[in-house]
Amino acid sequence: MTSVGLIINDKSNRSAAVIDDLLHVAHRSNSVCAEVLDGIEGLGKALSSMNAHKVDTLIIAGGDGTLQATFTDMINNRRFDLAPSYVALPCGMTNVIAKDCGLKGAPAKSLDKFLWRRQKGDVLPLSRPLLSINLGDQDPIHGFFLGAGAFHSAVKFSRSDIQSKGAKRSLALVLSVLSYITKVATDPNNTFDPVDLKFLDGAPPDVSADALRSLFMATTLSKLGSGIFPFWGDGAGSMAATLIDHPIQKVISAALPALRGMERPWFKEYGYRSWRSDQMALNIDGPFVFDGEIFLANKAQSTRLETTHIVKFLS
Repeated sequence: MTSVGLIINDKSNRSAAVIDDLLHVAHRSNSVCAEVLDGIEGLGKALSSMNAHKVDTLIIAGGDGTLQATFTDMINNRRFDLAPSYVALPCGMTNVIAKDCGLKGAPAKSLDKFLWRRQKGDVLPLSRPLLSINLGDQDPIHGFFLGAGAFHSAVKFSRSDIQSKGAKRSLALVLSVLSYITKVATDPNNTFDPVDLKFLDGAPPDVSADALRSLFMATTLSKLGSGIFPFWGDGAGSMAATLIDHPIQKVISAALPALRGMERPWFKEYGYRSWRSDQMALNIDGPFVFDGEIFLANKAQSTRLETTHIVKFLS
């Protein structure tokens, strides 16, 4: 009986180049049931098939958006009678989620090693809370990393100026961050759209309720890769959040410590704040990026961030 499922998104950045190798590894094992998807078309049907085969380990070969789509469909449509453990097999552009709780290395080789280690019982279990976003009355979206304001502008810059020139994965992440910070600090013609954001609940008392913000980010991951983790606030919540006031100040001085999650005594004075929470309610007016996918929020509707679901990964 099948106990391992493999879902491959052939539209993810690396998947098309490694599909044959992944399927070759999967077919060598009698315990792996593989499905190749055209993007996320047919994802629900594939998950239902995995449930019918009673898989207890589901390997997802794709990028951050594929993982987000999988967890959103799985939870909202109750695809599994008994939720499996998940394996993030990085086949996207930056693979932020997999850097925290996924497999490392070339996809086919890391898959082969994982299946061998799983057979021996030599796998590492990791649990991560999902960051669930509720936009008004819409069904929630379940993922791990949200960014708005300058983050949205930085993603567009990365795709047009960094990734389009061939930089990939960790290199693309580092070059994108450093290049965009330099652009914000030194280019007088550079503009980014701040985010109009009003906090209703879940923010510290010293955060102004309603204002334009240069940057807002929230995540339930423990690292983002390449030593970057721009969250330094304390507290018991499983969601880390960082907020930068608008207009942004002291960018060059703040960049390195903020990116490494190291607070400086002057951060709050110049509008840099970070904290932890398990839930927030806010109004967002404009676009935000969630696991690499762009969504549009309307300030007339409440946006709720929650951490009510736990995902079990294996690596």
